[in-house]
Amino acid sequence: MLITRIIKREKSSKYDVFIDGEYAFTCDAETFFMLGIEEGKEITSEQYKYYVNYIEAKEAKNHAFRLLSRKMLTEKQLADKLKLKGFSEEAIGEAVSKAKEYDYVNDENYAKFFVEEKMQSLYSRRRIYYELLKRGVEKEIIEKVLESIYPHEKEVEVIRQIVEKKKNSHREIQKLKKYLYTNGFEIENIEKALNLT
Repeated sequence: MLITRIIKREKSSKYDVFIDGEYAFTCDAETFFMLGIEEGKEITSEQYKYYVNYIEAKEAKNHAFRLLSRKMLTEKQLADKLKLKGFSEEAIGEAVSKAKEYDYVNDENYAKFFVEEKMQSLYSRRRIYYELLKRGVEKEIIEKVLESIYPHEKEVEVIRQIVEKKKNSHREIQKLKKYLYTNGFEIENIEKALNLT
């Protein structure tokens, strides 16, 4: 395999590389010089695979870091977004691993933030639990975070806040019980909150 042509893109630091007369890949200037790519250079198929895998992994990491600079994500959410972008499993694995290494992705921190935020929005423990499960956070992490930040006693307080907002008559109380139960609050906590208000 022979690198037959290299085209530097105008107004960009990217290079299009052609092998045996056909377009092969694009890379940034740093990668271009680091890999020692030059016109007329003979490369093996192993070198070619290495170049392509290296470039894809770097692009996946860069994309992951851009995503994480805008929004906190779980490992699963990050991997899913990278998969949607078309990156290979290997590149995704490397990107997620690097993000974890830098502590840009931390499911426990994500869970803490999420629980705090949703508790303020008057979510039930159960609803938060299932929302975090959907986002790929492990059960053990969810349970640990819920116990430390949002214990059952706090759920009773949240129920009281909801009751105060909606309380008017006996009929309203029954509707409220149903509302609270269907929104994931535990029946014992509902009873405690309603009996103590």
